[in-house]
Amino acid sequence: MRSTTTTIDEGHARRLFVVANGSHGRAYAKRLGESGYDALLAWDAPDARRKDADQGEDRPGRAFAAAGASARSAMERDGKDDGPKEHARRDLAHHIADDMTAALRAGKADSLVLVAPASFAAAIRDHLPGDLRQALVGEEHHDLTGLAAADLFSRLDALRHGS
Repeated sequence: MRSTTTTIDEGHARRLFVVANGSHGRAYAKRLGESGYDALLAWDAPDARRKDADQGEDRPGRAFAAAGASARSAMERDGKDDGPKEHARRDLAHHIADDMTAALRAGKADSLVLVAPASFAAAIRDHLPGDLRQALVGEEHHDLTGLAAADLFSRLDALRHGS
């Protein structure tokens, strides 16, 4: 897990826009007095993009239900993925939430907006402390990490203005 930080200074608005997916993300702040946003924090989890097989995960063996049995397999999990990629995603969500918590507690930001796929946004939101959840003023459940800067900035402007 790699993260980079730039200082959150007086030249930026105090609302952070966290744009992330399951493998990387950035926190943007609106520039004051001029157009555009600056990426102030960045996170990267390359293990979340690697194939499970490359990380030592084997495919499960085959098991078939006996004739007349209703259970399909003894290897079924309770719907929870426990592979290396999922661990990297969960670690990334916790790392983003921890950095957002630090920024809010230090007074460097007053509020934040999450822009991430629904399941990943929920993972970040669930890891925020209860007393800081009111600082989460909006969510957009889309993966905007691959957009060009101009398109991303126009989407963030629309979120800022409530469109």
